[in-house]
Amino acid sequence: MYNPYNFEANSKIKDFDEIIGKFKLYLNTENISKGSIRSYLSDARHFLGWLVSFLEENHIIVPKSQKLNAESLLGFVNERLLEAYKDYQLGINVPVKTINRRFSALRKFGTFCQVRLDLKVNMFDTLRNISKEEKIPKVDYRVEDFRLELWKNKASKTTIKNYLNDVKQFVSWCETEKVQIIPEE
Repeated sequence: MYNPYNFEANSKIKDFDEIIGKFKLYLNTENISKGSIRSYLSDARHFLGWLVSFLEENHIIVPKSQKLNAESLLGFVNERLLEAYKDYQLGINVPVKTINRRFSALRKFGTFCQVRLDLKVNMFDTLRNISKEEKIPKVDYRVEDFRLELWKNKASKTTIKNYLNDVKQFVSWCETEKVQIIPEE
């Protein structure tokens, strides 16, 4: 399957090919099968591409600016960002097995970054596989925009969860009572 984020990351991260090449060498030293290596590389590319797009869309980095350094880009990775990545995956109905494979690849990529790039911490250690029951129900795009706005304003995970629950209850009530929510234009 075509991975649109591969091109995104490759065109915007100046040392992209170098970092992916080093990751591939690292995986080869770990005696991982060729099929798994191929998947790990694709999943790392996918995440890096998503990361660039996410940071641009949320105005954390300037779109179309000069190419970024992969190590500085990885500095943006934290638990909240990884939660946004998980939500993105669930939101576009990526199969749970695929999400878990991507998380496994990212944990391995984090270990590589820690060992070979001398990063102090494996920022992907917090990623945990999800169960099939953990699927998030379909969310109105306005609720998702609100969640991203809260995230950009550095609201805590608990605050975001509580606010979203309140908004979802309100939207549910509106649907039950047949109240029309008029979108802004």
